[in-house]
Amino acid sequence: MTNGNETLQTEANKATQGSQRPQSQRDWVWPALLAALGLISGLLLMMRFPPVVGLGSLVRLPVFHGALTWASFILFFLLGVVGLWAFFSQKESLYTWSKSLRYSVIALWILNFAMGIFAATLTWDFSGTTEPAITWMAQEPRIRLQFAVSMIGIAILILPLIFEKWRIRALFDGVYGFLTLIMVYIALNFGQSLHPSNPAMSSEESIIRHTFLLMCVALSVMCSGIVILVKTLISRKASKSAT
Repeated sequence: MTNGNETLQTEANKATQGSQRPQSQRDWVWPALLAALGLISGLLLMMRFPPVVGLGSLVRLPVFHGALTWASFILFFLLGVVGLWAFFSQKESLYTWSKSLRYSVIALWILNFAMGIFAATLTWDFSGTTEPAITWMAQEPRIRLQFAVSMIGIAILILPLIFEKWRIRALFDGVYGFLTLIMVYIALNFGQSLHPSNPAMSSEESIIRHTFLLMCVALSVMCSGIVILVKTLISRKASKSAT
């Protein structure tokens, strides 16, 4: 009788696992769709961005770069808040979100940095100098900022190989998030810059301002989907390791 009960219990467990497996395999779908929706919306808004005098339609790439930069600032702020919150509250569940934000924002920032360099080579006027364009851009405070944040981000990604305690990693996440915002403030307010100072929002044409803001919203939705997707994959990997 006991063996029969054990057999029934085993079959019941298999049935339960079988019913849970498809849902766990699909839990990445909706954040992936959210990220895709945000990206597609951002690209459509970019294509609808009106051409401007001088640059024409080339302005769309640096505007997309700027909107993604704004969306990244939100992620850096959240990384700072969640990282420090996880450290002081000692809640490891919060650290999972901190880690997800870290991976997402560093990857997006480095990708956006490369996009910004490419956009600068297409749209900046280098006719007044005999130096290579990359040498000229290296003197730009905001490009130096983006490079510095990228390098610090890569160092942050290496930290798990050095520090095993998750609270230390969460502390570095929090410091990195807020340090980046402080560096941004310094770069925006001190030093001479060739980089245009937010031309989209300072434009007199409302369609330019509104399209840029909508693009920021769309790319923020994309970033949210990416963070949730990364968190889902991290949680799935952790649950597989536990079993």
